[in-house]
Amino acid sequence: MNSTLEKSVDGFIESIGQLGSNLGLNKVAAQLYDLLFMSNEPVSLDDMVKRLKVSKGNVSVNVRELEKWGAARKVWVKGDRRDFYKAELDIFKIITERLKTGLTRRMDEALEAIKWAEETIREGEGKYNGKEKKMAKLYRERLEKVKEMYWRLNGLVETASKIMT
Repeated sequence: MNSTLEKSVDGFIESIGQLGSNLGLNKVAAQLYDLLFMSNEPVSLDDMVKRLKVSKGNVSVNVRELEKWGAARKVWVKGDRRDFYKAELDIFKIITERLKTGLTRRMDEALEAIKWAEETIREGEGKYNGKEKKMAKLYRERLEKVKEMYWRLNGLVETASKIMT
């Protein structure tokens, strides 16, 4: 590769790694994705190690993470036994899927917390005094409002997912 082009790509990879880090992503994962995205040919793990100057273990772990996200995939290169990878070029698809997955996971955690709180309140119902009964009723009403919000958000995520795909 021309040294000017290589310098340009390296600078971009470094910037994307920093941006990824600022957004809470693993810096190396962001850099690997950018390296794959900017590469016209499949890239081997060894070439990723050389280009980014990080350990093979670090590259391997982060490439697997990119595969989970749907941001990269392993490809076969005829005549070579090494593992090669290519990037998913549809960045919008990757971002929307990651957002949907992350939001859905957190919403599911919230629903589990709501269910746990409701069950805990129900378990103690026979033991509550007058004031506690009023508080239990208030808690159930508020949990119901949170559940309503959950179901609205869930519907919004599903609708947005259908629109974006």
